Amino acid sequence: MLEYLLNRYGLPFTAIIVVITLTLAFSTCGSAQEPATSQEPATGKESLNQYTVTEKTHDIGCIDDVLGMATTDDIIHRGRPPTGEELDKIQRCKLSVVRNTSAPTVQSLTIQTPIGSQPPTATPINKTATKTEDASSSTKPIAVSPSVNGTVTEKTHDIGCIDDVLGMDTTDDIVQEGRPPTGAELDKIQRCKLSMGGENNKPPKHETDKPAGSSQNRNVNQSSSTATSNVDEESHDIDCIRYILGTATVNEIIDGGRPATDQELNQITHCEISGIKSGYDQGDSEKENKPEYSPPSEQKNILPDWGFQPTNCEGDDKDDSGMPIGPQCNLVPIPPEPGVILGQLIGAKLPSPKYGVPSQACQSFQEESCNELQWEEVSDLMAGEFVQIRISRTNPNIMYAGTDSNDMTTYRSTDSGATWDLVHVTGHAAGLAISPIDPNIVLYTNLEAPVQLTSDGGNSWSPVVGSSPSDMNFNKPFTAISFSLTQPNIVYTAALRGSTRGGIWPPEPSDIYKSTDSGSTWVHVGTCETCSSIQTIVIDSTDSNVLWVASEGGLQQSEDGGQTWSGNVIPYLQEVAAQTWGNAMANMPKVIGLDIHPARPDIILAATSEYGVFRSTDAGNTWSHSNSGLETSKLHQLHFSPSNPDVVYLSSHNGIYRSDDAGQSWTARNDGLEFKFLSPIAIHPEDENIVFAGTTSEIYTIHPEHKNNGMHDGQGLYKSVDGGIHWSRSDTGIVEAKTAQIGAHPILPFNTWVGGESGRGNFYSPDGGDSWLFSPSITSHYPMVYAFNYEFPTIIYTTGWLRTGELTASTDEGASWYTLTHKLENGLSARTRELGLRTEGGTDFHIHGVAVAPSDPNTVYVGSVHDTVYPNLTFNLHGAHIWKSSDGGQTFPEMSEGFPIETKTSINSIVVHPTNSEVAYAMTTLHETETAIGIYKTTNGAQSWFPVNEGLDPYTNDLQMDPINPDILYAATESGIYKTTNGAQSWSKYSTGIPKAPVIDMAIDPLNPLVLYAITAEDLYSTRDGAEHWYPASFNIPLLQDFSKTLSAQERLLNELRLDRTKTGHSMYGGTFAQDRTLEIDATGRLIVVAVK
Repeated sequence: MLEYLLNRYGLPFTAIIVVITLTLAFSTCGSAQEPATSQEPATGKESLNQYTVTEKTHDIGCIDDVLGMATTDDIIHRGRPPTGEELDKIQRCKLSVVRNTSAPTVQSLTIQTPIGSQPPTATPINKTATKTEDASSSTKPIAVSPSVNGTVTEKTHDIGCIDDVLGMDTTDDIVQEGRPPTGAELDKIQRCKLSMGGENNKPPKHETDKPAGSSQNRNVNQSSSTATSNVDEESHDIDCIRYILGTATVNEIIDGGRPATDQELNQITHCEISGIKSGYDQGDSEKENKPEYSPPSEQKNILPDWGFQPTNCEGDDKDDSGMPIGPQCNLVPIPPEPGVILGQLIGAKLPSPKYGVPSQACQSFQEESCNELQWEEVSDLMAGEFVQIRISRTNPNIMYAGTDSNDMTTYRSTDSGATWDLVHVTGHAAGLAISPIDPNIVLYTNLEAPVQLTSDGGNSWSPVVGSSPSDMNFNKPFTAISFSLTQPNIVYTAALRGSTRGGIWPPEPSDIYKSTDSGSTWVHVGTCETCSSIQTIVIDSTDSNVLWVASEGGLQQSEDGGQTWSGNVIPYLQEVAAQTWGNAMANMPKVIGLDIHPARPDIILAATSEYGVFRSTDAGNTWSHSNSGLETSKLHQLHFSPSNPDVVYLSSHNGIYRSDDAGQSWTARNDGLEFKFLSPIAIHPEDENIVFAGTTSEIYTIHPEHKNNGMHDGQGLYKSVDGGIHWSRSDTGIVEAKTAQIGAHPILPFNTWVGGESGRGNFYSPDGGDSWLFSPSITSHYPMVYAFNYEFPTIIYTTGWLRTGELTASTDEGASWYTLTHKLENGLSARTRELGLRTEGGTDFHIHGVAVAPSDPNTVYVGSVHDTVYPNLTFNLHGAHIWKSSDGGQTFPEMSEGFPIETKTSINSIVVHPTNSEVAYAMTTLHETETAIGIYKTTNGAQSWFPVNEGLDPYTNDLQMDPINPDILYAATESGIYKTTNGAQSWSKYSTGIPKAPVIDMAIDPLNPLVLYAITAEDLYSTRDGAEHWYPASFNIPLLQDFSKTLSAQERLLNELRLDRTKTGHSMYGGTFAQDRTLEIDATGRLIVVAVK
């Protein structure tokens, strides 16, 4: 037994485990050993003569970034002299003054890398890793402060540079008005000082004070140019350029001094540090000619947040959807605080399994129930995908919340958000509106279904528009919806015409609908041809025919009730799109949030997806940036307070902001917000200090390219009663409604992974369900199977059927994910194509079974599904297919010889022999398809497959293998449990004690394989003698019973969700336990996890 402390993702994690072997990074305290200087450096460039590299002469974090930790350790700690080439590379890391440090240094142990695989990262990912930080944060170089000298003129300093650092107003005070700068100001503008030749005498960028709002936390290698170039660190944001042009091109321009081409300059125009290039940012001489919509100085300091992936993640490293295709795009680990030493788990070894003493029946009872297993409910899984929150204006205790999940669409609270009930399920909610005069009347829009109306407070719902095939927008995405506050029977909504949810060019029109009877009936009143997806509708308080919409096509207005539209009214958005990409309309920055001042309707605020807040004080005729106090330009929703209209709340990628001056300035209000990627906001109608905010992991319905990558906790709905100063959770009752997949790590105790049926990411628990982290990812939208690497425990594979998420992998334990689907496409066999099983179109596959060989981390098997359950979806790989990778996922050739690939079936489970990766079983099932054909086996590494179904019910649901004797296997089928003791040559039924019913799923104890667990639709069973005898073991599990009492709306809804497989053709069962992949056991055999309805 060994007790260990492992800091994973920044969280202390203590567990008692059995014989687990750790290899840890370690720390040496005190001063680092000085490297020897007597030895000549190795061959390489000899341009530098200073060979001493120590913590006193160089920024070690900077060297880590440039050369890597292993090379840095060789030079700093082991005393190897650097080569000339290495010295050239780390020239920018040299300190301008020598420092004395006694900070601990970390030496990282080398991890052997399997072929084609990526080992765990050298530093654990922080649990809330959303931005990378400078790896040298604990040992920042000491900046050299200039002497305080009051002379700052155009002859001594670059005025444009000072504008960037101090702002235009301060610059004018100093340069034009003659105010002497303070010492602090002189420190900040040291890099703006001109040398005798007029060049900027600036230190390396990592030694300077950066402008407020700049990318201070990005861990990016930035080099100084030594040759003439029209692009450098002073003129442009290098991070921004690197994102657009790629690392190789940036190195040519910045390091090599190659002038940027005209095409490159056009692409990186918006990366200029002095602001968007428009002829008015080149000094004071042209200030009089600035356009009315030009950004004030504060906007220059709010640079676009380009995401959190490393700078070596280029365009070729992503697929057409923007999904990474390799681990080179993994998030950069956030370094620990100074003095914190992080251990790294790189391997684990469990005790060898052995058979325990068998028993035929339960050995412990409480009253008449077997209580051998003490079941308890784990912490709720909080999906947190909120899209809208609304508070009734006439009864503020009544609230509704909509979620972007089609198994938990709409929730209601009647106690001001303290508790919530699920009141309706259809699809992905988009808009939500409560009648201003009647809290029982509520409407919500849906991306996959008609607009829904309740007139009885959520007890019953009915579709009101978009439900009939005769409707213009039948089955089309309905987005925003809004009541008129002054004419409360009038409602407007929008539907995106076409087959997408926006984000394409040319834009699909949005059709506008109007109701004059509070949503009961609707008429089509017009079309906004250039709006694309509409996110917010605001109706003028004085004229219900005047509409404003926030959309992908900018901010637009209609003055005739939606019949005609103005086009985008914020010229800046069109200008920046044109200058950035050369095509204004195709790349229009999206407007997401919009509101009009309740008391002064001339004041309008608009929040954009990329460029901050815009404000108008003349009813939308002119616009200016209003970003003072904002730390990000990526914004979501905003609302004026009804009771105090000068108070505004704004949600963003990194928290909530409040304004007390009608949107002129902003203050962050985030204390208590564990998860700061927020979207919907709702303000109490009678108290501006009571406000609600909902988290999200991506704005899927608005701009799915913005994801909050990393590992996080704290998703949910938050409430503040003091104006946002403090926040606390207010979401009791809002949980992931349908768990579709559970995975237990085979060698890491208590490590559990869970996916919701239509979730937006994976849930991960390091402690058996006591706490959960969330990994936002497309991988968990209709998830299928988790597979884990036995040798490198941080490598995970998942399968699914959402495009680009069919087969994904992570090498950092779920903090980052990349797609492998394109490798399945590339590996398709000639026979598959000859049979016409791969039809035209993009890669829309349905992948299910996946397994990593326990004895070989480079061997990965994958299986597909012929999907017939979702007739409205187009899959273009038909039949069922098997792939095998022998190089750790680098390639996946199809290896289906002997398997009837044209069969309409599902390869649900793949099981690999524990010591021989050449032996594997592929099990088929009815799940999501038409038929099952039992189990197929290979004994030659998938060179050929053959059926092994003698005596077996071919309608199989799960397959488990005995780790001691791999010739013993157990199969769960529609007619019970079957067992083989001869490697599947023959099967016999072993279901004594289980009623005649389908067995949905099984789990086998990895340390005592005589112990197994199984679920039917109605109960959970256990055996302790290798399936000879079974008995119920569901003590404390709330088994569903027939209801005789009067049901609440939520209870009726849950009853309706008990799907009958005979009606759906789907492997769903109408009892407590719904489907396969929802019963798992951990590496110790002590933790069993099951999902119940």
